Amino acid sequence: MRFEEFNKEAELRATVREKEYAIAKVRSVPKMGPKIFAVMTDGHEISVVAEADHELDVLEEEKPLRIISFETAMPFDLIGFLAYITKLLADHNISLFAISAFSTDHILMKEMFLEKAVQVLRDANVKVE
Repeated sequence: MRFEEFNKEAELRATVREKEYAIAKVRSVPKMGPKIFAVMTDGHEISVVAEADHELDVLEEEKPLRIISFETAMPFDLIGFLAYITKLLADHNISLFAISAFSTDHILMKEMFLEKAVQVLRDANVKVE
C-alpha cells in the first residue's frame, strides 16, 4: 500500500520522548538494560542508541539527541512513509537518523532541531504529543 492511500484513512500520531539520547559507536555489544534504546551491528561497527547518561565503552558519539516515535502502527508493506517524513524535515534543513522497528518508526535528531521538527510535523497533520 502506498503511503498516500494509508494517510487518507489513518491518523498519524507521534510522541517526543522526554529524555536526551546519544548514538554511539562502541567496542562491543552492550548488555541490554533500561537505558538502551537500540543496538545495530552491520559486521563493521556496533552502534547503540542510549540515554545520554549511559556508561558505554564509546569510540565516537553524537549527543544530545531527541527521539520522535511514530505511534501509528504501519503495515509491513507500506511504501513511502519514511520518504514522506524525511522529505518534510529535509525541506526545513533538519538532519535526522531513522530507526524502523517491525511496525513503528523512530527519528532521532539533534536537540536544537526538535522544536522546529515538531512544528513541521504538526503542520503536516501529524498529532505530536
